[in-house]
This record gives sequence, structure tokens and C-alpha cells, in this order.
Amino acid sequence: MTLRKLLPSPNAIFMFEAAARHLNFTVAAREFNVTQSAVSRMIARLESHLDVKLFIRSPTGIELTDEGRMLYGAVGSGFQQIEIALDDIRARQGEAGTVTLSLSSAFAMHWFMPRFDRFQASFPGIDLRFQLVRGEPSGPVEDVDLAIRYNQPPNAEQQSWELMEEVVLPVCSPAYLAEHGSLDDCADLGRHTLAHLSGSIRIPWQRYLAQFDYPQPAGSRSLTFSDYTLVIQSAIKGRGMALGWWHVVAHELLQKGLVKGGRHELRTGDHYYLVATARRPLRKPAILVRDWLLNEMAVLKREVLAS
Repeated sequence: MTLRKLLPSPNAIFMFEAAARHLNFTVAAREFNVTQSAVSRMIARLESHLDVKLFIRSPTGIELTDEGRMLYGAVGSGFQQIEIALDDIRARQGEAGTVTLSLSSAFAMHWFMPRFDRFQASFPGIDLRFQLVRGEPSGPVEDVDLAIRYNQPPNAEQQSWELMEEVVLPVCSPAYLAEHGSLDDCADLGRHTLAHLSGSIRIPWQRYLAQFDYPQPAGSRSLTFSDYTLVIQSAIKGRGMALGWWHVVAHELLQKGLVKGGRHELRTGDHYYLVATARRPLRKPAILVRDWLLNEMAVLKREVLAS
């Protein structure tokens, strides 16, 4: 049986949703510019048509029955999906809407936030929703507009645009460097505190140090965090030296909040990409955000080379 035949009137489901949302027939009536009795009659008609009670009425108000909660859950979810679809349709035609970005918490904090005012000035009609990833940015991209992912070039299921080469270097605060010296100036790491990211990571301190024949960190003190944002924050605050991924720490290096803790940069030959699912075309606001991100990263590269 079709939905049209299951309902006494198309308006019935809209009035039911409003009454269930407010748990008040009078407030629901205001949404439709009708009287409270008109809503009450429509709900009674719907209950009669379905042969169930949807609301329990009492002198103090109304509440949903089990059947009412079941119907409201389905209707509310359906209305939300319709609203999202309508918003997407409108957004495809214009430059306004919400764009969802999946990226690491460290990139959001240390790269995006310093540029947020500039972004808002350029795109006042675009709202951003951040889906944050701790540590290495990975995971599906079907439920977001754009994502920053490691080593995910274009394929049949996704489109992607190269954002930057992976470069890793030791970083610390100017005060820490003045007090403890660089990695290049020490025969061992006894006077250093190294900030680590917990868990299994692709480039731990041991790999970086071995790559350039530095002493191993056995004699150093350590700070270990479960979030890379805190690793970088500890270096900014002068608590230790951290391995900095260039695209995360470049802004702090330019602002002198961080300085290089050693002369060697580890270039892995890998890259980070802006990624989107190939199953649906990018909406216009997402295209604008994509182009802005790519341009801002290119500007940053030129600023670093110039400095």
C-alpha cells in the first residue's frame, strides 16, 4: 500500500510531526497558522485512520504513546534527510551552504585556525563542519565533502588533488633551543626531552634519528600524548622537541613560535591529498573550499621558500 493511501491527508503527517516535536497542539498550530482545534481534529483523524492512539492526553499536556514515538522517529529522520537533500540542491546552484571537512585535529588547529578569519572574509556564505581525526588522517570519505588523506591518489572510487609532499623535521620553541641546543650539537640526547605520539606511527623518533645518524633516544626524557595536537603544543610551550610534519607546523615556523631543532628534513617521497568520493559530484561550495585550500597551501610554500 502506498504512503498516500496510508494517510488520511498529506497535511496529517506534517501536523503530527510538529505536535510530536513540541508536545503541544497550540504551538504546533502556530506553525501552520491554524487553530489548536484544527490540529487536534487532524491528529484525531490520523489516529482513527491508523486505528491507534498516537498521543496520551491529560490535563497537564500530551505525550507520545509507543506507537507515536515509533512514527515520530521515522518521520523525523525522513524530514531530516529531505532537508539535507533540499539544502544540497540549493547549494549546487549557489555559493552558500555547509561543507564538511575530514582532517587531523593538528591540521585544523595549527593550519586552518590561523587562516579562519581570511576564509570567512572570502566566503561569508559557507559554513564549515570539521570531522576531526586523531593522528594519521585516514578513514572513509563517503560521508564528507572533502578530506585530507595520506597517500591516496585518484582511483575509481575517489577523486583527489595533491596538497603537499610529506616532510618531517624536528621542531621546538626558540627558548628550548637556546637552553638545550639543537640535535646537531649533542653527542647524546641526555639533555633533551622528546615529545612522542602514542601508538604505532609511521615515523617515530627512532626512525628519524637513525635516518640521519643521530644518537638513539635511550638517554632522553620523554613526553607521550595520544593526540598529535598536544605533541605540537608541548613543543610550542617549550616543554620538549617534537617531530613536526611540515604542513602542520609551517605556520608556527613562519611566526617563530617554533624553530627547527636540527638541520635535517626527512622527505619520504609520499604526499598528502585532498580527497572526495567519486560517487557524487562536488557541490559548488565544496569546489570553492577545495580551490581555496590548494591555493593557500601553494602560498604557504612560497612564503617558506622566500623566508
